[in-house]
Amino acid sequence: MRSEIRMTKRRERDLFGNPIKVRRPRYEWSLSRAEQSTVHVRAARVRWLASQLPRGRRYMMPSETFYVFDEAKSSYVYGCFVATTILCGAFIEHWLAGQLQDFGFRKEARGGLAAIVSCCKKNGFLNELILKRVDRLRAIRNPFVHLKEFEHQQTIGQRTLGTGRHPFAVMEDDARDSLVTMYAVANTPLVRPGAKAPRRQPGPPSHLMAALGGRGSKRV
Repeated sequence: MRSEIRMTKRRERDLFGNPIKVRRPRYEWSLSRAEQSTVHVRAARVRWLASQLPRGRRYMMPSETFYVFDEAKSSYVYGCFVATTILCGAFIEHWLAGQLQDFGFRKEARGGLAAIVSCCKKNGFLNELILKRVDRLRAIRNPFVHLKEFEHQQTIGQRTLGTGRHPFAVMEDDARDSLVTMYAVANTPLVRPGAKAPRRQPGPPSHLMAALGGRGSKRV
């Protein structure tokens, strides 16, 4: 066993017995340097995520839904903001479609996010403020999923034209809004069909409601 360990530690040598220097691949060096230079940026994003995700919550969901949920967060941390927005939309569609199926609305559950939002709104299943944010997420996600004309009002070109803002900054804001909306959906119970209508629609935890722009709060 010891001889095996020693063998793994031995360095290759040339014909003269001198150790051969193994050069680190340039791409590996470049990746390492880039990682080190952006650690503080990613750390700030992790802190922001921790401030938004409700603590002590556990979620039961299919494997595919879980991986979408998890990668939405990691995509944001690594600055993949388009991926974050798309994955948040995918999670919300998974999450709400599953519950609509349980309620017996199978056709609507399979009709896409627009049909799901319409069904929830029509039947009062979910907080209206959250549904508005989900529909906005759907609108800004669509140009990345379905090719639109440049003149379409929700393309990143039109949304940044004349504002002076860099597309990357707009997409980062979109990613944050999408994550807040995703967390709000995951933490707000739907009102089941036939249940007594509550005096006040159930909503997400107060800090998420504040981030959504709810009553008595400022938009984050």
